[in-house]
Amino acid sequence: MWWCVIGLALAGGGDGDDDRERVKAVDFEFAADVLAGSFGATPGGAQDITYFRDRVAAGEVPLPEVFTPEGLFSEHDLPLVPSRACERLLCAELRATEARLAAQPDARWLAQVGFTSGLTEATYHRPPVSLVAVIDKSCSMSGEPIDTVKRSLVAMIDQLGPEDQLAIVTYGSDVATVLPPTSATDRRVLREAVERVAIDGSTNLEAGLTRGYELARAARRSFDGVSRVVLFTDERPNTGRTDAASFMAMAEAASRGHVGTTTIGVGTQFGAELAQQVSSVRGGNLFFFSDPGTMQEKIASDFAMMFTELAYDLDLVVTPKPGMKVAGVYGVPGDAVRWTEGGALQLHVSTVFLSRDDGAIYVAFAPDGPMPASGRPELGAIALSYDPRDGERSTATSTVRSGPLADGDLGLSRGRLLVDEVTTLKRATALHHHDNDQDGAWQEVHGLLQRLEAAGDPALSKEIELVSALDATLARLAGRSGEVPVSGGGRDPVTGLPTLR
Repeated sequence: MWWCVIGLALAGGGDGDDDRERVKAVDFEFAADVLAGSFGATPGGAQDITYFRDRVAAGEVPLPEVFTPEGLFSEHDLPLVPSRACERLLCAELRATEARLAAQPDARWLAQVGFTSGLTEATYHRPPVSLVAVIDKSCSMSGEPIDTVKRSLVAMIDQLGPEDQLAIVTYGSDVATVLPPTSATDRRVLREAVERVAIDGSTNLEAGLTRGYELARAARRSFDGVSRVVLFTDERPNTGRTDAASFMAMAEAASRGHVGTTTIGVGTQFGAELAQQVSSVRGGNLFFFSDPGTMQEKIASDFAMMFTELAYDLDLVVTPKPGMKVAGVYGVPGDAVRWTEGGALQLHVSTVFLSRDDGAIYVAFAPDGPMPASGRPELGAIALSYDPRDGERSTATSTVRSGPLADGDLGLSRGRLLVDEVTTLKRATALHHHDNDQDGAWQEVHGLLQRLEAAGDPALSKEIELVSALDATLARLAGRSGEVPVSGGGRDPVTGLPTLR
């Protein structure tokens, strides 16, 4: 039944004992008899498309840049049947099969690089965490946004144990340390500090992050565990530096010093584009909470996942076979995608996080000339390398060959529909905003809705709800002018490929 020359177990060489020692070195416990993990792994960056869903539910047509493939994929479990048991922090599998993408008719095959972890509920024990909450208290956060922030922090405090600690920094017109790094042995003290946060002034994000990173670095010197800044914001800076590059550099430098950054977006005016760029750097991830209930549920179930980094600097090099070409790439945060001089495509993912679901990156292939005679052609090769946390760099290269779907390969069967959703919604929202082609946008979305409904996958019910709402909005908005487009950062909005070779 297997039809792909691959079985990537990419967590470094050596025998099982070496792997378990590496796990223990980073404060993860990993039983010797683990055969398969109940946990998965997912690239950093956006971890959901909640903001996009909220705007569509409100009757809007969001800009294409607001819709992130990696965010969509992170909301779904995308498993592949393993070629062998995963007994390491991070493992990868590769499959490929035929695919049809309405917005990319030239694409004929889709390959999935799927990620999982050998860690399980029974074998994973969260290390102590030192959190520095950096809270935007500017006027734009008044009302429901600041209430959501406070409830989020209280939900996090409920997850802390006696070995954990919390600090709180607020920023508006000025910056204040509301709570220095404080042990969570007395949660009442932490909750009282949260209640002291009050709205005031403009949005000096630069000053707030600077103070937060300073506290995190200082606390880390005497703290044996994971250190992380958690930024609560609507991501609309208007004082100090306001450009994405500055904040990305700050987050990158902090990560190199073993301080990660989690951005939690709130509010209907959330600056998603800036947050997506900042969260794409090393150690970064992004969540958006539309309401306190959803937020409390997420934190209660996945608190540890939000902060557990498994690997860094994951690089994929996709080299198409002669007669083939790469038609698209989906699920890579940020703009770290480029063509090499030899015509291969190089992808970079700064961080891979622990997850309850198996994550994925997808690559579409198309014939570069006549269609191959074989129904299961060789498409090319994918080389993958990464640095496991506190381990030696791991590398592997494998041939990509198309084949039929195997039972249990939901990552590909479901993934084909999700990539179809990504490319179609990117194209439709671009037609609406950039080309003012309302009828064309509606035709794209209406066709997608029919395909999703015909698939009969219960796990895609949220996608049907989303696309149905957008379908109704575009039907009503026929003939209405679009909004001013935002730069896509050098990548084609539909294919995800670099615009320049």
